[in-house]
Amino acid sequence: MNDRLGLLADPAVRGALSRELGWPIEHHAAIPSTQERGRALADAGTSRALVVADEQSAGHGRHGRPWQAPRGSSLLASWVFRPLVADPASFALLAGVAVARALASLGVADAQVKWPNDVQLRGHKVAGVLADAVTAEDGGALVLGIGVNVHQTREQLTELRDIATSLAAEGLAVDRLALLARLCIELERIASSATERRAALEEWRARSATLGREVEVRPPTGAPLRGIARAVADDGALVVDTASGPRHVLAGEVSLVR
Repeated sequence: MNDRLGLLADPAVRGALSRELGWPIEHHAAIPSTQERGRALADAGTSRALVVADEQSAGHGRHGRPWQAPRGSSLLASWVFRPLVADPASFALLAGVAVARALASLGVADAQVKWPNDVQLRGHKVAGVLADAVTAEDGGALVLGIGVNVHQTREQLTELRDIATSLAAEGLAVDRLALLARLCIELERIASSATERRAALEEWRARSATLGREVEVRPPTGAPLRGIARAVADDGALVVDTASGPRHVLAGEVSLVR
């Protein structure tokens, strides 16, 4: 399909879309990392920005894991929110709902969310979210990065085929520019009020690929734990029923036990 994200290289197009969406947009043909650029803008006091790239040479996800994609194959973007959004930790969780809603508006049904920050199609990761809080005297900012696998072929996903997929690999044609615009709308909606965030959390629970399943959780420190993922608390913690009782997990890597 004709993908229009490259139109953002034109300053006139970029300016028009920035005004329409209410987000000053930076577009890069190639950049080390949209997230690192977003952090630099936040550190410099930028109040609001959207950084988009066609390719990253040093993109990364949670815990510094590399996020690599061929040029033009993914939507790679980072948003700078200032002032800092309410409850930034749970906002990163709810950004997965924004991705699922944006995909649904473009005809991609049944996206699920996996705690804490993945979006899945048919049991495979299609998108991820990364959030970095930046502290400052004015209250700080949140840099929210989202990567969506859009145009990768199955061959390009060979090394990750057991865990990852793309929209194209699932037979779905999506324009990255349209997806970017819808994401801006959905993120704004969730950030706008506590009522919207409560609704998004309920939707996260309904879309969850984690709840009700036996999981193994590897926290940043300490021993792994295993149990049934029973709930997601209002603060975004995963509640796991273990043999020794319920545990509230605020951070960690989760795998489903087959």
